Amino acid sequence: MESVTGSSSLYVRSDTPEGSQDTIPSSPPIFNAPQILSSPPRTKTKKPPPVTPRSFKRLSGNTLGTLTHRYDYGNAWRDEVSDFYSLADDLHQCSYKDQRGERLTLPFCTVSCHTNSLVAIGDEEGGVRLLDSAKDAKPGFSKTYLSFQPHTNSIMDLEFSSDDRLLATASGDQTSRIIDMTTQTQIYCLSKHTSSVKRVQFQPASNNNVVATCSRDGSVNIWDLRYKAFEKPTMQLRCSLTSDVDDSARASTKMKYPQVSNSIWPAHAERARSKTGSEAEALARRDDVSVTSIAFLHPGRENLFVTCGESNACVRLWDLRTTYSLRRKTPVPLAITRQPESHEKYRQFGLTSMAFSGNGSRLYTLCRDGSVYAYSTSHLTLGSCPEMTPSSSSFKRFPSDEAKPGLGPLYGFRHPHLQVATFFVKIAVRRAVNDESEMLAVGSSDNCAIVFPTDERYLPSPFIAASSSLSSSTGIVNNASNQTFSRPLHGHNLRSSHSSSVGLSGRLEDTIPIYKHGAALIEGHKKEVSGVSWTYGGELITVSDDLHARCWRKGPAARDLRIGGDGEGRRWRCGWADVKDSGDDEDE
Repeated sequence: MESVTGSSSLYVRSDTPEGSQDTIPSSPPIFNAPQILSSPPRTKTKKPPPVTPRSFKRLSGNTLGTLTHRYDYGNAWRDEVSDFYSLADDLHQCSYKDQRGERLTLPFCTVSCHTNSLVAIGDEEGGVRLLDSAKDAKPGFSKTYLSFQPHTNSIMDLEFSSDDRLLATASGDQTSRIIDMTTQTQIYCLSKHTSSVKRVQFQPASNNNVVATCSRDGSVNIWDLRYKAFEKPTMQLRCSLTSDVDDSARASTKMKYPQVSNSIWPAHAERARSKTGSEAEALARRDDVSVTSIAFLHPGRENLFVTCGESNACVRLWDLRTTYSLRRKTPVPLAITRQPESHEKYRQFGLTSMAFSGNGSRLYTLCRDGSVYAYSTSHLTLGSCPEMTPSSSSFKRFPSDEAKPGLGPLYGFRHPHLQVATFFVKIAVRRAVNDESEMLAVGSSDNCAIVFPTDERYLPSPFIAASSSLSSSTGIVNNASNQTFSRPLHGHNLRSSHSSSVGLSGRLEDTIPIYKHGAALIEGHKKEVSGVSWTYGGELITVSDDLHARCWRKGPAARDLRIGGDGEGRRWRCGWADVKDSGDDEDE
């Protein structure tokens, strides 16, 4: 997965309905000169009033005058994240049972149901287990509620349909399966990829009939389950001739194999330029740039989806109604966003995961440079674009010759514990429900998960941080201890923001605001935290290379674990948010 938005007049407010945007003047406000009287005595005209926050238009559509109130929040964001904790009963050890006995297995991904407290975890052996995240549920999170094995290879991703009746899987065996959760029966096999499937997702507002998959082979496939499908027996593979597993004991089942309705390959290859010799050969070999994630826009724009890849931080926007499978022609997306300017100056970093905000106005991407970048959904493409109009029926049957430019990220999040050493580290957004605000969760190679509140009232203005004269003239206190502003405003020099993410982002010269007001959930895991998901009730689920899954809840127990010490083993197998709240400060 959203504080002050970015610095272009094209930005939209995060609290406005999707697709709407505020009118922003193309020039600073003009102060009306006082009327000159016709009487002989000349009155001295007053100078324009001094520059105040109200004389600037907020980049997201409001005036900076509102920002005076924003700064009253101070460190209130800490209260949003300080209550996360996890007890020993909230820990689940992932194991795999076959005829040779029970052994531990590595969890790869997790996803939560939309209508109940169950969560699914996919593992290295191709198995899926369901756990109940409800606090008072029996048998509890530490015990498996239900398990089955749809694959014989690692499960890279899971996705429930909107009604939780179907479960889609993405596997290292180059296929995706659609499973009827009522009977745990595999009903569809999506099998046109030639490498590991990285991500699978149902299209919103399609009655769960349209599925998109992306793969390490560089392709994106769109599947319409209503199309005619071929029914074939389920393919079963034996690991060796001496395997102890009795395959004959498995029931001979059949699955439907639907046809691809639209295919994009290579989805993230650079378009060929006038290169010859070895340069041209090297470019041709990069047709298989891995597509690491895919995400549909919210209902109203559900015909559009975005993809990201391993080679750079650009996001590509596509229209599934356009035919991209043209011979001898590289597919051209609807738009390609700009990557952060710091990447152009230093080096490029790929993206591992993407997620939209609850209202769809922001797109969050997790980058290998140890940053979470926030984009304006309405400005993924600039200029006239009828396809971006909500519920628009306008589209092009075939792609254009050139992709439209899209706006780069508005701002970013970083944290000293946010390290992205592999492409298995993921991101997830909790929607704002009842009294719970929207929250962003990110895995990390530093053995912990990190949560960021996305409410933009917590993000200070880059104007005020960049201009001390403006702060002093308005009396606004700049609490910039948790963010770095490096935007070159009004002639100010660039400042390098620091992060410990594999020692890379500390050398980047950022030209967008970078905020650091997240909290690490420490002591819960001993190795890299890869998959994260938010449950129906607002709990956070994390899976780790330490062969465990953990459920994080919110409550006063977090403060007790944080300040109570290790006496009598009270912290054994527990975790908590590593950030002080207002109550901690009062005790000190």
